[in-house]
Amino acid sequence: MAAASSVLSPQEQSSFHGGLRPVNLRKDLGEIADLIELAFGATMDSGGRAAIREMRSLSRSGILLWALAHLDRGVRSMHKGFVWIDPPTQRLVGNTSIYTAGYDNVLVVANVAVHPEFRRRGIATQLVEATQEMAQQEGTNAIILQVEADNLAARQLYERLGFENLRTFTRWRRHPAINPPDRPADMPDVTLRSGREWKAEYNLAQTLRPNERGGLGWLRPTRPGAFRKTVWQHMRSVFSTRYRQRWVVRGNAHLAPLRAAMSIETVFGSRFGRVDLLVAPEEQGTLEKPVLNFAIRHLHDQRRGLIVEHPSDDEHATEVFYDYRFEPVRHLVHMQWQRSR
Repeated sequence: MAAASSVLSPQEQSSFHGGLRPVNLRKDLGEIADLIELAFGATMDSGGRAAIREMRSLSRSGILLWALAHLDRGVRSMHKGFVWIDPPTQRLVGNTSIYTAGYDNVLVVANVAVHPEFRRRGIATQLVEATQEMAQQEGTNAIILQVEADNLAARQLYERLGFENLRTFTRWRRHPAINPPDRPADMPDVTLRSGREWKAEYNLAQTLRPNERGGLGWLRPTRPGAFRKTVWQHMRSVFSTRYRQRWVVRGNAHLAPLRAAMSIETVFGSRFGRVDLLVAPEEQGTLEKPVLNFAIRHLHDQRRGLIVEHPSDDEHATEVFYDYRFEPVRHLVHMQWQRSR
C-alpha cells in the first residue's frame, strides 16, 4: 500500500516536514477538534458538539492529557489515528480517528476528515489506507464505519478501498411534546419478557438483524449477551442511571417463537427513550403499529419522546414511523472492511 511508509518512528517524527503520520495526541488534539467541527459541524448532534468541547479542553490540559492518554481507554484509543500535515504551512488538514469496537477484534473509523481546501488530492485515500495497513499488521479482524447515505463521494471512496455495505439505518425521533395516539381497539397483549425468553428474542434478532447486515445497529452486534442478563449485569443495573425493559408479543404458547419484541431504554435525566423493534416476518405489516403505539404511550407517561435506530429497508416500519409523526434525523450506511487472511 502507499501508506506503508506512514508509521514513523519517534526519531523520524522529530524530523517530519509534512504528509501522513500517526497522530500525536498532545500536539494534534486541538487542531483535530477544529478540523472535525469544520468538516462535520453541519450534521453534528449535541453529543458530537460536546465531544468537540471536551477535545479542546483536553488539548489545553498539558501534563493531564499525558496522564489521561495512558490511563483513560477512550483517550488512549485516539493514539491509533493518523493525520495529514500540509508541508508548506505545517497545518493539520486531514485526520482519521480510530478506536476499538470492544468486540470481535474490530476497529472503528470514527471519522475521515479533510479540510475543504485540500480535498480531491488523495489525502482521504491515504488516511484510510494507513488504517487498513495498521489493521493488517496488528491482526485486526475488520474495520467498520458509518457514512451519511447521501455522501456518495465518501461511499465510493470506501468501496474502492474494499469496504462493503452492510445495511442502511435510519435514526427516527418523536418529540415528547407531541400527543400520543389513541390505544387501538385490537391492541395485542404486550407484556414484559421473562428471563427464560431471552433465547426466543435472540433467535428473532438473528433472523431480522444478522451481524452480516449490521446487527442490531451501530456497535451493537447480535449476540446472546445483548439479550441475556448475567448476575453481574443485574448487580450493576441496580446502581446504573440506565433502565431497560423488554416487552414481547407472544405466540400461542409460552417460550414459543415470539411474534414481536421491543426493548425500551431510558437514562435518568434524558428527554428521550431509545427503542428497538423486532417483528417476526410473518407478522410484518400487522404488529409494527400497535407495538410502537404501546411504546409511545408508555414513554409519554414519563414525559419522554422516542429515538429509534431502524433498518431503512423495512418498509412496513417506515410507514408507521411517518404515521406516528416520527422525523427521520439521519440515514447512515454501515460499512465493513475485512482483513485478508
